[in-house]
Amino acid sequence: MSPLVREPQQQRSREKFARILSTTAGLLETVPFEQLSTKQIAAEAGMSVGALYRFFPDKEAVLETLEHSWMEGDLRLLAACTAPEEVAACTSSEQFLARVVEAYADRFRTLPGYRHVWFHVAKVPALAGMGDEVDRRIAERVHEVLVESFGLADTAETRRRAGLAVVLATRMLGMAFLHDPQGDPDVLADAPLILDRYFFAPPRRPAAD
Repeated sequence: MSPLVREPQQQRSREKFARILSTTAGLLETVPFEQLSTKQIAAEAGMSVGALYRFFPDKEAVLETLEHSWMEGDLRLLAACTAPEEVAACTSSEQFLARVVEAYADRFRTLPGYRHVWFHVAKVPALAGMGDEVDRRIAERVHEVLVESFGLADTAETRRRAGLAVVLATRMLGMAFLHDPQGDPDVLADAPLILDRYFFAPPRRPAAD
């Protein structure tokens, strides 16, 4: 989160802070970020611009905080969909991967502003490191579950594949939701199949000299 953002301590201030974020997310459903103003956010949130500026110096700081909260949500979602009871309910590695893909797909459907920011707003440079860390933790946790519960070999190659699998899954989610706010069902159905086959593909043979 931007060091310029003032995080509130009192309950009333925390409520205003949260309202600014939720209002911005809702506005981004219909208003391009470039056209959005702090005045519009404040008015929609039922407060003065001065009240908004108590917490955020500009709309970019609001966006950064919103995206930061989404990344934190990504990690909470990871913990939820890889919990032991959730994994135990899956009868195959492909079913497990399908549940993970669907959990993240649902964010495009249910989080106000999420899909618009994903496709139409430039990534916040300050959050690049956090984004990389979230991807790394997703890769590590999914790999861990596949090894412990579905017999995936724990090797340097499968760990490398886990990192690339996150990149592939991210790309496929983007393809699924680019033109369809509910997600292209064919792409979403193919994604876990592709990921599962990739994870469990035979090791590559050493390159010939």
